[in-house]
Amino acid sequence: MPQKRKSIFQRWWLQFQYFRRTGFYSEVGKSLLRFLLIFGIIFALLYFVGQQFLDIDVIFNYFVHHVPRSLVIATFFLSESFLSPIPSDLFIIWSEEMPNPWLWLTLLAALSYIAGVVSYGWGQLIRRNRRINEYFTSKFEKHIRNSKKWGGWLIAAAALTPLPFSMSMVAVGMLNYPVRRMLLWTLFRFPRFWLYGLLLYRAVNF
Repeated sequence: MPQKRKSIFQRWWLQFQYFRRTGFYSEVGKSLLRFLLIFGIIFALLYFVGQQFLDIDVIFNYFVHHVPRSLVIATFFLSESFLSPIPSDLFIIWSEEMPNPWLWLTLLAALSYIAGVVSYGWGQLIRRNRRINEYFTSKFEKHIRNSKKWGGWLIAAAALTPLPFSMSMVAVGMLNYPVRRMLLWTLFRFPRFWLYGLLLYRAVNF
């Protein structure tokens, strides 16, 4: 007797149970909590420094109007391509002061998407060299383990949340995750920038 196919609800319920059992939600939750904590600390420090020592408005406006945009964009792209040492949220705040902030925000999202593909390419290159692959496998052990468990869902979560996006893309590249699926899951990078822009534009107003 042929096995009865599971309904969409049943499949989603099983997926939900699997994610809960393997710690997917707690990992994303910890990442969001870490982001909110860091954002709160930075905001409090900026407010304190602005009240007591420096005029943050003047400094930020000088940075916006005197540092070449091409340099900011190049710095952003390099940072996003190489493990994101500079938080992308700082560039989102920067984009608010541009003539058309949402257009610039979309440009940042597109560059971050491309940078994610570049990071995936780094992972592909790493896996071709045994010694280098062994070194990075030990360094990225947690990300590789999570990538094996959650696949494309981890790419989506890293693209949408403060989970380390570039590092996750390197990990899936090292695991030779299918390119077409990677390109589709990485599209979540766009709503991430738009949502964070909506939040940060309102929260930070220099």
